[in-house]
Amino acid sequence: MHPRRRPLHRNHPRPPRCARPARAGRYLIVNADDLGADDGTTRGIIEAHERGIVTSASLMVDMPGARGAARMAREHPRLGVGLHVNFTAGPRALDPGDLGAQRRELERQIDCFSDLTGALPTHIDSHHHVHRRAEVASLFVDLAQDRGIPLRGFCGITYVGNFYGQWEHGTTDLRHISPDYLIALLKSIAPGFSELACHPGDRDARFDPVYDWQRQVELESLTDPRVSAAAAHEGIRLVDYREYRRLVPAVGAGLPRYSTT
Repeated sequence: MHPRRRPLHRNHPRPPRCARPARAGRYLIVNADDLGADDGTTRGIIEAHERGIVTSASLMVDMPGARGAARMAREHPRLGVGLHVNFTAGPRALDPGDLGAQRRELERQIDCFSDLTGALPTHIDSHHHVHRRAEVASLFVDLAQDRGIPLRGFCGITYVGNFYGQWEHGTTDLRHISPDYLIALLKSIAPGFSELACHPGDRDARFDPVYDWQRQVELESLTDPRVSAAAAHEGIRLVDYREYRRLVPAVGAGLPRYSTT
């Protein structure tokens, strides 16, 4: 029998318990969202991993390029791959008021991820940050705890979302996806674990018409040699969620034992 868990308050979900890092230092996960959204986005993410600072990506399991993206990720075993839960784009957009349907869909997408990749997600995040909405956050927290999967923003890892080119809908500000701005963000990374999100793609990334050519600008910044040199100069260790699990001690810290399969 499983031990009985206390219910989660819908508006104030209890985050998964996490410990402090095992040793002093600055550890940075650079996660590229939207893997599998289309072939151009996937190619950009793989290039940003091969030639740049991207260490992790999150897969959209129902998008047209998902199967090909999973295959490419297997060819790059140093790239951690999590699940980019999608309730808002593509053919399976959900009624935001139907919590039961959203829980079933979340479970289905986790299972679909495992079918595509042969593994559990290294972590969970979501398209348009739906997992942070008060009405559904408890669903994500509960399921992440049950499955032993880190959840972006709820697992003791500082989320850095500043590297993005549109802070007003339809208005692009290239300063926020420039190499200089990215270097400034790296310099500001605090001790402990942080995650920097990004959205690279190549010139054929077209799945989101509001944010498409900007993805190539992100790719150019993420692969700029000055950026990787700045990370090294700052003593930042580039890691993924798998290394986070290894570096954070589970024994005696009240942590769930995260699966690494």
